[in-house]
Amino acid sequence: MLKSGSSRIAAAHKYVNAMLNVAYVTGFVRRPEGRSFLIQQKSESADLVHGIPLLVGDGIAVPREFTPITATCHVYGAKSPDGLRNAELRVIDMRTPSTRSMPLWLAWNASMPEGIKLDGFNPFRAGAIQPEYAGQEGAPDDPLRLVLEATRGRLDTRLGDNANVAMLAGVVEGAAYIKPTEHQQGYIAALIRQHKNPEQSIPVRLYSNKPQSHLSSICIGAPVKVVGQIRVKLIHGEPEKEGEAPVILGRQLYIRCGEFSVAQRGTEEHPGDIRFPLPEWWHDMVQRRREEVQGEKASQHDAGAAKEKAVHVAPAIVADLTL
Repeated sequence: MLKSGSSRIAAAHKYVNAMLNVAYVTGFVRRPEGRSFLIQQKSESADLVHGIPLLVGDGIAVPREFTPITATCHVYGAKSPDGLRNAELRVIDMRTPSTRSMPLWLAWNASMPEGIKLDGFNPFRAGAIQPEYAGQEGAPDDPLRLVLEATRGRLDTRLGDNANVAMLAGVVEGAAYIKPTEHQQGYIAALIRQHKNPEQSIPVRLYSNKPQSHLSSICIGAPVKVVGQIRVKLIHGEPEKEGEAPVILGRQLYIRCGEFSVAQRGTEEHPGDIRFPLPEWWHDMVQRRREEVQGEKASQHDAGAAKEKAVHVAPAIVADLTL
């Protein structure tokens, strides 16, 4: 049984560089090794490719295998060894979860593609979670209330009411519309920045019925708030043999949301979403982006008015192929 952390400590650490940054992840601890482990939330393949990786700092004990937990994390951006943009979750608090936050039987037993060898761990029996893996009915300092208030009940609850919730505020470093493919609907890929180092910008994907319509309202450098869920995207290759499952070339961790909202300005009495004034690197970023836009507009003017009309929105949008 994990000890409950202090709600005051959790509240004080909901910000990174005076910008809102907190995520809650609930599930079962798998493969603890060193200062890291995976969170499992559904029936998995033997290599746990959908497990959510968490990093644990000094002073926090790494839980044992199969322990049910809710981890409170900060989200950072990083690049994987293969150069892909990823979200990175760093644990700042762990506690025994409430039963309302635990993965549900229907999600755990969702069908898997043919040819996948399963891991075998199953905390459910006869449709109910086994007592040794259950959370608490009324877990102290349960973050569920704050999460539901922030999301207004619009999150996917198949994994529990507050599974994988991330609440972030920052400035838009860049964004681009990613066209749909045979296996993927179109979306807006964006980077939300909280740090001087742009490599730590957090990858966010905005999905909606007409995602490209959001581009006209996304301004580089604008302070925004994002409430979404942590998702794992697998990068598939061709199967080694006919009839086998596709080879997994890599995976990306990102935040999925349905909208960007205006960040609430923080004050001495109420921290809000972002404390102003914005840091000095913000001014440098906006100036650099402005110069890039002016340069692109000049090129478009030289190329002719027709081309300029065709890319009217694009100069304000910075694409990143690693998204």
